[in-house]
Amino acid sequence: MKGMQLDDTNLKILRILQDDASLTNQELSNRIGLSPATTLERVKKLEQAGIIRKYTALVDEKKLNKHIKAYIFITMKEHSNQSLIEFNKRIKDLPEVLECCRLAGEKDYILKVIVDNIEDFELFTRTRLTTIPGIDKTSSSIVLASIVDRTDIPL
Repeated sequence: MKGMQLDDTNLKILRILQDDASLTNQELSNRIGLSPATTLERVKKLEQAGIIRKYTALVDEKKLNKHIKAYIFITMKEHSNQSLIEFNKRIKDLPEVLECCRLAGEKDYILKVIVDNIEDFELFTRTRLTTIPGIDKTSSSIVLASIVDRTDIPL
């Protein structure tokens, strides 16, 4: 499915599903003006091509008592392939890490982390994160307010 053509209808499907992935195929087909069978076929092709990776529910972290969101910058001691592979493997085992990106520049990684409270954040960084081999330094920023919090990719 390499190089799948994203025509106007496919883009419309993606916009609609990014806004509300709980729509039935019938509701989606009504919105785009195609038959349910054609709509389903298009959605399946978008899934098979990996353009639609998965469907998920967005939950309110505050209502789940997750009151601390932070970004942690990580600088590694060394940049050997083995060191980076080990870090990449170990960071995936920490459920508090919502996102981990390898960076170009002064810092090597940035993590988006969510925990219940500041005590849990301190415990997480001290006993779980910084015990991963290869980390030289960490620098944390606690989120005070989220001004923009989007999940949809502009199309």
